[in-house]
Parts: sequence; structure tokens; C-alpha cells
Amino acid sequence: MTFKPENLAHDQLASVQAAVSKEPELESSSISVSMVGRSVLLEGYVAEYGDREKATAIAALIAGPENVHDRMRDREEMAYTLPAQE
Repeated sequence: MTFKPENLAHDQLASVQAAVSKEPELESSSISVSMVGRSVLLEGYVAEYGDREKATAIAALIAGPENVHDRMRDREEMAYTLPAQE
């Protein structure tokens, strides 16, 4: 049996998605998990910095820390960067 890189990436993606969604102390509904090559890409919004750390730690356990890219943003940070509405 041989494993193709695409299959490994798909398995890794499914594993990270499942692990992030099952973490009871993590609000994961606003976190998107995708793969770019062999790297896991985490995007979306987290309620607090601790959620960002949890999500990246989960992904790092599965894909390795060097293969995790955090592009998540804190909701509080977004409140300060959005233009004021009139």
C-alpha cells in the first residue's frame, strides 16, 4: 500500500478539523481549517487569545508545529480595526 501526499493532507485536514471541533473549551465555530500543501492554515475569529493558543496547539500535535500557520484574529482586535459606522 502506498500513500499519496494528497491522501495524507486530506487525512491530516480531517483530523485537525475533528480535533478542533471536539475541544470542549474552544469556541471553534468561527475557525476555518484548511491545508496549503502540507501546512495547516487556521483562519477566522477567536473569542480570546487562549482560544488561539488551544487551536494552534491542537493543530501542531497533528501536523507538527512547523506546519501550522495561524491567521486567526481576536474578536476584540477586530472591534478596534473596523471603521466607525455613522
